[in-house]
Amino acid sequence: MHPDHAAPSPTLGALLERLTALREQGAEYFEPVQFHYLASLAQRLAALPEPPISTQGKLASQLSEYEDALNQARETLQRAGEPTDNPGQFRSLLRRRQTANPSPFAPLQQAYRAAPADEDAQEHNALASMLKQQETQVLADNGASPPPPPPRQRELSALRQLRSQRQAHQARQRIDDAITQTPSDAGPLNSHRLVTRSIETLRELSPAYLEHFVNYLDTLMSLEKLARKR
Repeated sequence: MHPDHAAPSPTLGALLERLTALREQGAEYFEPVQFHYLASLAQRLAALPEPPISTQGKLASQLSEYEDALNQARETLQRAGEPTDNPGQFRSLLRRRQTANPSPFAPLQQAYRAAPADEDAQEHNALASMLKQQETQVLADNGASPPPPPPRQRELSALRQLRSQRQAHQARQRIDDAITQTPSDAGPLNSHRLVTRSIETLRELSPAYLEHFVNYLDTLMSLEKLARKR
């Protein structure tokens, strides 16, 4: 038996025909910048008396990747019942579907949001607010105005550091609580289990980065609350 030989590389003429076919179906607008690069490279090769084989192979490889990405996007949209007659809209349609689908981090976000915050801090804030309201009401009943707020003092560095450490500890505790709430009967591909497993691995590899991620998650949750209030 003769050993198998590698398939011959497509000729430059065949590559130009594939580019023309893509342009005729409007696929040049799927990734306009990438397509323009491929078309320009093909034109430069066609202008040479002896195009370099390596560059021609590079063009063939990248053109195949472009076609594969286009076909994959078309198949995804076809399965979703989306129109596929305009390749220039494929990317926007895919982005819209990704936005509509829930993020795999959604279960963790829900558990993190449901995790109890510092009860002592909540009780203290509620008591302070109630006392402030009573003071304002008593002064109003007696025709007096509440005293002006005291001038804001600069926070001591030690107090600021203590508050930062306390917030970090509370965030770590809430992440631990969220992880422990993973359903015990969840399958190996359950999104909640996959996310919590990733968080556990990240905690082992880089606790500092995990804290950065928690702060980022807190920011997103705060922005989400502000958006709902508007």
